[in-house]
Amino acid sequence: MEIKNLKFYIAPVLGLCIALPILILIAYFIFSGSFNKEFLQSDFLIEYTLNTTHLILGTAIFVIIIGTITSYLSARFTYFGSKFFAICFVLPLAYPAYIFGYTYVGFFEFRGLLSQILNNTSIKLDILNMSGAIFIFTIAMFPYVYILARVSFASLSSTVTELISLQKINPIKAFFKVYLPLSYPAIFAGTILAIMETLSDYGTVLYFGIETFSVGIFKSWFGYGDLAGAINVAIVLLVFVFSILLVEHNIRKKLRFTSSTHSSKKANKIKLTGKYNLLAFLVSFFISSFTLFIPTAILIYWTYLDIHTLDFEAFDLLFNTLNLNIISSLFIVLLAFCIVYFIRKFPSRISNITHKLSILGYSIPGAVVAVGLIIIANFIDNSLGIYFFSGSFIILIFAYTTRYFASSIGSVENGFSKIDASIDDASKIFCKNEVQSIFKIYLPLLKPYLISGFLILYIDIAKELPATLILRPFNFDTLAIRIYELATNEMLYKTGFPSLILVLTTAVAVLLLNSKFVRRRK
Repeated sequence: MEIKNLKFYIAPVLGLCIALPILILIAYFIFSGSFNKEFLQSDFLIEYTLNTTHLILGTAIFVIIIGTITSYLSARFTYFGSKFFAICFVLPLAYPAYIFGYTYVGFFEFRGLLSQILNNTSIKLDILNMSGAIFIFTIAMFPYVYILARVSFASLSSTVTELISLQKINPIKAFFKVYLPLSYPAIFAGTILAIMETLSDYGTVLYFGIETFSVGIFKSWFGYGDLAGAINVAIVLLVFVFSILLVEHNIRKKLRFTSSTHSSKKANKIKLTGKYNLLAFLVSFFISSFTLFIPTAILIYWTYLDIHTLDFEAFDLLFNTLNLNIISSLFIVLLAFCIVYFIRKFPSRISNITHKLSILGYSIPGAVVAVGLIIIANFIDNSLGIYFFSGSFIILIFAYTTRYFASSIGSVENGFSKIDASIDDASKIFCKNEVQSIFKIYLPLLKPYLISGFLILYIDIAKELPATLILRPFNFDTLAIRIYELATNEMLYKTGFPSLILVLTTAVAVLLLNSKFVRRRK
């Protein structure tokens, strides 16, 4: 009886551990008393707020436009190259935003690739400003809207398309009058994901000279050695994030009505011909050129320029990256499985509360999570009298767990929701204990969902920079760190080779995630 009661607390304890860096950060802030009126009225805090607001609003507008157009084309029509472009639209997810930033700065700079192509060395476009940053985040983040909105457009009932056909509405009018309003929830959800990723970025905004909250946290901690100042900025960013989530929650409630438009009978795609076929192709090619073709061509060109002095240490960094990412992803997805399993088997009110706390990390930038873990590490190390937690792989994997736990648990929860309750009853009869039940029944049934969660985690962790930069062990670098260091030292063309390796590995994960095996849900 005592063992059974203990099982009720496994999920809550794990959930609290995942949320611990955020909870500790808030507690430290409350009891330290370092927050004051002068800080709130400081010029740099106002600058962080205005720049961050400007950046996320501009990014949100353009990811909605590009993400919606691409998802509508992919989900509703077949045209010349449509299958190819459907893959091209999702592949930018393999690119960290900072690599997009480096490639386009090199493309548009004085004597850059554009001036060489046009054979005019006077051509130069300065994108190291707010407008340039919005452009970079747009092409990096629009796949979030594309992926979710594509599912929504493709899932609409055939009744809707039949009514459009009867009314003889052309595809463009149908988009604005029917399809777009019905897909608002998916578009909005994708936009929120894009905003959260933009808020957590450090490499791009630093290189572009945009003073955001993430830059402020690094500046306070690394620039001035002011942990209290970094915590204050992190708390303001937390309030900023929670305000966005509150607005998102209220808007989402108003958009729930659209779910009634979906049915088991899906609408067939429309085959475009003539001018509409040409228009769809040109739009797709134009978007793919800026979001995939040009950046990839630049990386290949830089690698070619550097062919005689390639830094083959990048393969050692790849080994570090793969080891760290695979171990972290496996740990997090198995942790997600355990928590969802015990919530399902031994539900309680406290487990639901801690579960909600555990998924907050995805909306919190990596720099904030890192600051919370620094507080924990300092306390543990000072108590032990040795450096045990600081600068270890434990703290880095802990940061990834807090930051990206929500990425995997959604897939695992989706898998468990497909398992009938009768399976739970059967497991009690035919399995001697929980371990046997997990390995013989649940893991085999959840295999596609666990693979999906693993791939999502791998992509996110491979591109992560702020937490890795702060918490990585001494003398341990990943591809992301090396790329960041080369770009910071103004050696842009040298970033081509390691960037190409990083992008290729994450592209494989993106393609696998988009494959029929992983997408199939039965």
